[in-house]
Amino acid sequence: MTKTAVLVVDDEKLIGDFLKRFLTLKGFEVTTTTEGQSALTLAQERPFDIVFLDMRMPKTNGFELLKQLKPRLPEAFYILMTGYAVDEMLEEALREGASVAIRKPFNIDDIMEKMEQALKEKKKGKD
Repeated sequence: MTKTAVLVVDDEKLIGDFLKRFLTLKGFEVTTTTEGQSALTLAQERPFDIVFLDMRMPKTNGFELLKQLKPRLPEAFYILMTGYAVDEMLEEALREGASVAIRKPFNIDDIMEKMEQALKEKKKGKD
């Protein structure tokens, strides 16, 4: 059985490293990057099942990156992460194809809940 492939895009390397260690221990195959252009390149090279996107990054934001990634990874489950209260932007991102959003700082229970939701959605899509 192949592992679920996860892409984490966050300009805060500490967040990416934390998610990589945590999700790898839970049996996921995790790739991290700190910038949008790199995420687009990775998405062309291989498919990802779940994508974590930081909403605010220096060169691009998660919303714009979502719009660019969605055509390349249409089946992916997108989890937007934000430390800012930008409800309008989150609502628009959800309309554009994001699956869920979580607020930073998040806890392990939040992450696992979203991962379980992602796996259920992916399984439902295969049935």
